[in-house]
Amino acid sequence: MMLSQISSAHHSVFAEYDINGSITIEGEVTEVWFKNPHVRFFVKVTSEDGKEVIWNTHGHNPSMLRRAGWMRETLKVGEKIIMSGDPTYDGSPKLFIRKIIMSNGKILENKVPGVN
Repeated sequence: MMLSQISSAHHSVFAEYDINGSITIEGEVTEVWFKNPHVRFFVKVTSEDGKEVIWNTHGHNPSMLRRAGWMRETLKVGEKIIMSGDPTYDGSPKLFIRKIIMSNGKILENKVPGVN
């Protein structure tokens, strides 16, 4: 019974994000969550109409990303980034990260060998 509760709590990327679509956002990191079940970066983006919107962006889990070279300190609050990834089906300001271009030009990919 407990296993069924645990497995139902986790969701597939495919259920929430349109993996056939891709968008790019540009903004400032406001918060970093480097913890399970998914790494998250909250990014302040200024929309075309001048409004600030906080995007909730998700990556793989921390242990997978550590194997790909990401660390808790890789992105810092206040850093300006360009991020591309898969948007949600409902258009909410959420994104499954595929690539991040850091302010120093370094490119991070949310790609783990054998997973995607």
